[in-house]
Amino acid sequence: MEFLKRFFFSFITGKGRSSIAVFLAMALAFGLVGPPPATAQIGALAVIAAATAVVNLITLTIGALLATSIGLLNEINGSLQSLVNLWENIVYPVALINQSQMMVTQLVAQFRRLMTAIDNVNVRSATLPNPIALEAIMRNASVADFGQFDQVFRTTFQPLPPAANISPGDQQRVDMSDALAMDTLKALKASDQVVQQTLQGAQMIEDQAAQAAPGSAAFLTGAGLAAAVENQAMMQKLLAVELREEAAILAHANAIRKRQADMAGQFRQDTTTLFK
Repeated sequence: MEFLKRFFFSFITGKGRSSIAVFLAMALAFGLVGPPPATAQIGALAVIAAATAVVNLITLTIGALLATSIGLLNEINGSLQSLVNLWENIVYPVALINQSQMMVTQLVAQFRRLMTAIDNVNVRSATLPNPIALEAIMRNASVADFGQFDQVFRTTFQPLPPAANISPGDQQRVDMSDALAMDTLKALKASDQVVQQTLQGAQMIEDQAAQAAPGSAAFLTGAGLAAAVENQAMMQKLLAVELREEAAILAHANAIRKRQADMAGQFRQDTTTLFK
């Protein structure tokens, strides 16, 4: 017992204190350099092993099915690519479509300016105020001013003479001639308006043709055919106007002959009465 007391007392006094300090320092350094293994590392390894087992099981179970599906998808992609090549190289060849669009653009740039210049040529030739006003309204390509046109026409070509200054037959013939001339000029005004609208439609079709997508040519063709049919209808209407004018000219010529016959008959009657 006495020995133990001396041993313990030696650790806390004198050289023992140095020994205790050295022992504690060594223990602390060992703990820092070599920490005890954590128990969580064992759990992570188990999770990785389980995940690997699941992947292996999926591969063994559906691996062949996935390989077959991938092969089918590759075949589908190949078929789709073949179809795309068919449309882009045979049905709607991209290079030829681009070439056609470029040609349309060049033609539009080459001819549109010339056509516009021809359409805008000034052919007005009247010099007096009333004829100038009539010529301007005759060529304005509008059907919204027929009332003003009638007034300017009668101002230029003079109104009908009073009934006391002209025979009834001549008065009717003059009135019909004026009416025929006014009808024809009004039809021409309507025709000019249709021509302007047709030119605008043609320019729209040209602009769309220069940037048309593959497959849209049929729609542009349909629009062009519709515009062509409308233009043909207007031409037929103008042809009917021309036929009416020819018929009226024949009727007017016959009316003059009839008037001359009436005058000859009246002259014979007056002569017979004079020499009785």
